[in-house]
This record gives sequence, C-alpha cells and structure tokens, in this order.
Amino acid sequence: MKKTVVFALIVFGMAIASSASASTQLFFDDFTGTALDTSKWVVFVDARGESHEPDVADGLLYSQGYHTRIDSIPAFAPMGESVMARASIRFSGEIQKFGFAPNPSERAGTITGYYFDTMTSNESGGGEWEDSVHALAVSNPGDGSESYLLDVKIDDVTWNLFHEFAIERTPSEVIYSIDGQEVARVADAFADALPVGVWNDRWDLMLTDWVEVSQVPEPATLCLLGLGGLILRKRKA
Repeated sequence: MKKTVVFALIVFGMAIASSASASTQLFFDDFTGTALDTSKWVVFVDARGESHEPDVADGLLYSQGYHTRIDSIPAFAPMGESVMARASIRFSGEIQKFGFAPNPSERAGTITGYYFDTMTSNESGGGEWEDSVHALAVSNPGDGSESYLLDVKIDDVTWNLFHEFAIERTPSEVIYSIDGQEVARVADAFADALPVGVWNDRWDLMLTDWVEVSQVPEPATLCLLGLGGLILRKRKA
C-alpha cells in the first residue's frame, strides 16, 4: 500500500511539473499570404518619414529597403514569469535587428531594448569587411545618448543561412540564444512591456520565416520539494 501511495505521488508530481513547464503562445506569425498582417504588426516610420514597406511572399517576410521596420502591435513583459521571443531569420547585411524593443534611437522617452544586431567593419584596413552578429542591451535615456548595457560579438553565425534567434526575458535577467545555445545574458533593466521588432535599416535583403512570443512559466522546483517532503512523511508513517 505504501509503495502504491508513493508511486501515485511521484506521478502526480511529474504531471504538475510538466504542466508548469508548458509554454503559452502569446504571439505568432509565419507570414503566410501576400501581405503583412496589420492586425499583428505596425510599420515603423522614423521621425524623418523615411521607410520602406516590407513584402510577404512564399511564407517569408522580405525586408529590403531603407528603414524597413515592423513592431508587433502587442507588447510583452515578464509578468512574474519568463517571456521568450524566437524567430527564424536569415541575416545578410548591416543593421538588421530582431528583439524586444522599439527602435532605440528614434523613439521618444527612456527605452531599454534587448536585441540581436548585425554589423560590418573594415577592421583590417585593407578593404576586407567582417560581418558579425552582436547581442545588445541598449539604454536610451531620451536625450539622444545611448548606453550599452551589453555588447557581445557572436562568432560562427553564418550569414545568408537561416538561424533561430531567441531572447528570453525573466523577472531578473535577459538571456540570448542562437540555435538553442546560450550566447549572452544581462540583468533586466526595464520593467515595462516591450514590443518585438524586426528591422532592416539598409538595402541588403533580410528574410524572416516566422516569429513567436511565448510565456514560459518557471520550473516547478518548490512544488517538487514539497512533494519530496510528503513522500518522506509517508515513509515514516
């Protein structure tokens, strides 16, 4: 009888842990159809009125043009649990971004953004350009200045191939991953909700296959610890 009770409690605890670890999809777009879904996205036009409309075709978002940027209409915050934004993107040029943030250089007010960004640099001085992806956390106090809370260069990200980029905001920190591997983390410095953005500031083609935001509950550690104590008490009885 005791073995039966213990087994039942373990199964019950596993069910609770499984339920607690299940994510809830908050936002998703796989860019089907022939036009951008304006119930999900807003095209961002900068202060100078310069922008280019993104195109949707063949299940992909085509971002190619000066200041081709979209922000999700809903915004997202940790809400006491983790919120993860993921996207399958093919980078191919400078200043192509994805992450939690409105464009930090052209929105009024204090903003902290968490995103991946692409950069090119002629570091050798001999005309050879280096293409790289960076994990960034940028604070803009609203006076035109910027403060980099995080700037990590990510090596071995092959351009012109699709990769899965993910940024998870927990109640205390922000975790960056590429293809399921963590590449950087930083303390969360912004309490309010942020939209998810896909931006291209230059003419090199940026392709996005899908974008998803999910609410991910914290692991049910306390629940399992309580279960362990209950099992011990049953054994003593």
